[in-house]
Amino acid sequence: MPSLLRNTLTYVWLALVAATLLSWWAATSNGTGSASHISVSVTAGVLVMSFIKVRLVIMHFMEVRFAPLWLRLNCDAWLIVVLGMVFGFYWTGL
Repeated sequence: MPSLLRNTLTYVWLALVAATLLSWWAATSNGTGSASHISVSVTAGVLVMSFIKVRLVIMHFMEVRFAPLWLRLNCDAWLIVVLGMVFGFYWTGL
């Protein structure tokens, strides 16, 4: 058990679980009880949190953090492009 607490992946996993629970709570506790009435700010927050989670998975569980700089930068650029596209599609109604 002590070796588990010294492992960075344990803390990353706990952060992922906490972010998932926070996203779920934010999406369901909007006061209406319906997912169809979620505000834009809640949606934006959940989307940003999901992309942070994706970055954590890519960097820590896929071990890109030890990869060459060009690969790390490409992964981050890909995430930024995808995040921009998702936000763009969301706000244009596609």
